[in-house]
Amino acid sequence: MLVAIVALSPGAMVPAAASGDRPSVYGAILQDHGQAAPEISTDELKVVLASGSAIVFDARPRNEYAVAHIPGSVNLDETKLGRFTQTYGDLAAAIVVYSNGPFCDLARIKSDELVRLGYSRVSRYQLGLPVWRLLGNAAETSLQGFREVFRSGNAVIVDVRRRDEYAAGTIPTAQSIRAGEASLAKEDRRLRYLDPNTRIVVFADSAREARGVAEEISRNAFPNSSYFGGTYQDLKREKFFVERKPSPNFLDGLTR
Repeated sequence: MLVAIVALSPGAMVPAAASGDRPSVYGAILQDHGQAAPEISTDELKVVLASGSAIVFDARPRNEYAVAHIPGSVNLDETKLGRFTQTYGDLAAAIVVYSNGPFCDLARIKSDELVRLGYSRVSRYQLGLPVWRLLGNAAETSLQGFREVFRSGNAVIVDVRRRDEYAAGTIPTAQSIRAGEASLAKEDRRLRYLDPNTRIVVFADSAREARGVAEEISRNAFPNSSYFGGTYQDLKREKFFVERKPSPNFLDGLTR
């Protein structure tokens, strides 16, 4: 899908035969021309996030951000550009803006606005959250987003905790998938019959553990996967669900 997007986009990268160097999908950009803010690739964004060398902003509405966003990003919608310079006073600060994919104008519009405000180091990750996920990277779900997803009932919830903890009590309807089990779960009843676009939200006793399994599930052909950025105890404290012991069919065949 990404290859098709890049190939069909205006100003797309030249074919490998012409350049003499085969491009990587992780290093791809749209090569938009005439934009105030230049683009960065997925690989470059990963470096930025790992090093903390720039502030990464999600330009989408706050409810979309809550349900799923690139880990480490800040919701630009919440800051309101009218107060932006008060919160982020350094006009030379490195900034990256993304939104809902290659053809979403929000990243372009917001980055242009920041340039007009005087910020001199603004870039765009124009491929956005959809391509980030297609490349096997999990998104993060906030507490507000998890509550919203649970109440709407439009997602599969995955519990990564130890099997005995899961058996003792979990979120109603949650499936148990431990680290290393995603490919197996895709073949058995846990994930086998799901549409590949099904929303999947993962939780654990730590955000790091949940993220690892969410990325594993994403790379097993379920790109609409995200992880809760807190712990199961954080979810329980909110009291928006009644903890239940899973039924026998949820435990059937689970050995560890």
